[in-house]
Amino acid sequence: MKRAIIYMAAAAMIVNAGCKKTYDDTVGGKTADQRVSEVMAAYQKKLMGATYGWIFVESTTGIAYNQGVSQTGPSIVLAYYMQFVDSTKVLMLSDFDTSMAATPKTSGYRVKALTRPALIFDTYNYLHVPCDPDPRISKSPFGTGYGWGTDFEYTFADSTVPTDAGDTLRLVGNLNGAQGLLIKATQAQHDAYLQGKLKDEMAGLENINSILNYFKRLSIGGVNYDIRVDVANKTITFTWADGSGNIQSQTVNYYVTATGLFFFTPVVNGSQTITSIENITLNGSTVTVTINGQQGQIVGATTPVKVDVGAPQRWWTYSRDNGYFWGSWQGFHINGVDDAFGVEGVSSAAGDFYVYSYWANYFTNIDLFIPIMFSGNSLFFNNYGSEPRTPQFAGGKAFFTKLQDATATPTPPGGPIDQSEQMLYNPAGYYLIQTGDKSYDMVLATDAKTWISWFWPR
Repeated sequence: MKRAIIYMAAAAMIVNAGCKKTYDDTVGGKTADQRVSEVMAAYQKKLMGATYGWIFVESTTGIAYNQGVSQTGPSIVLAYYMQFVDSTKVLMLSDFDTSMAATPKTSGYRVKALTRPALIFDTYNYLHVPCDPDPRISKSPFGTGYGWGTDFEYTFADSTVPTDAGDTLRLVGNLNGAQGLLIKATQAQHDAYLQGKLKDEMAGLENINSILNYFKRLSIGGVNYDIRVDVANKTITFTWADGSGNIQSQTVNYYVTATGLFFFTPVVNGSQTITSIENITLNGSTVTVTINGQQGQIVGATTPVKVDVGAPQRWWTYSRDNGYFWGSWQGFHINGVDDAFGVEGVSSAAGDFYVYSYWANYFTNIDLFIPIMFSGNSLFFNNYGSEPRTPQFAGGKAFFTKLQDATATPTPPGGPIDQSEQMLYNPAGYYLIQTGDKSYDMVLATDAKTWISWFWPR
């Protein structure tokens, strides 16, 4: 027993000796807490010290997280103007939509010490909208709970002290890992933002899509491009013919500032590199632009800049070989009107419209063109539809002819389904434009003002 007491006393002496401070943890006479406080103050001073504010460019990785579960989808790039007016309030504008481009919003923020110094936007503002778990608000393609994979809490990612960071600060999102650049704004940029020029630039972008033709032909520096602007996903696609006559295509993310439309990665065509489109102006049916200091113009065209001869066959064969259908959410777009025939309003006693479908070789040598309906968790064919023959392919176009009705009940004349069928069987035929790995646009080969967009539902 005495021996045990002696051991316990010795152990206590060792522990007590270990608790004694035998080293100096100060650097330059300052404790760790003092150094952290100085860094926080330096970041705060840096943010507030930009007289004309900052432009914040945020890019996502294409992955969005919700409670540890991830979804993979398209990436997006967004641009904001930010003015840190004091130590807790920030004023901002956003290119997410025109309402956020026109109305400055003031909200709260904090510079806080986490594992590393962090910038946290702690009241709901324009940064939170693309993060919103409700896809009706965020317009997210990832589904409920995910947003776009953007962030509103960030870690300062520079390896230098704030005073040495210059005019750019790097940020990394704490949840989704979105990358951010805070770039100090100039007086001209500051003035342009507060004068409403961001909304003007976004309206100019819409001018490109006001051209009714599917093919929007950009001519710049002696080179012709077809451009396709996807406002919902903030991408722009350039298609052209290279020196050997082969089709080339590049899709890039864009963002909008008060001075123009900028590409997150450049479009490269040989010696021609395009990084932005500026001074977008609508003049009648022509849009004039400035690219690389040169003036160009965008006009509607009735044929592709280069016909993809194999696209119609690829589109049809993919459905046949995979035993499933191509889907269209809205049916035909005509003369600037989405869902021109109102197919989204098609309903029956058993269910409502889900998607318009084209199923290649549903029966041997017989295709199927019919709305698919839904009720509860079930999908089923509509009561009316038609069965096209296998299309004819010629000159880079597909030509459709009707064999018979798909059901015993003929399609009622004059309604959305009948009009859709009449349009499909237009003798002019359709160009097929591949817009992604599993997506095509089918463009009527008369004036290219009618088209239907197909996606692969699986």
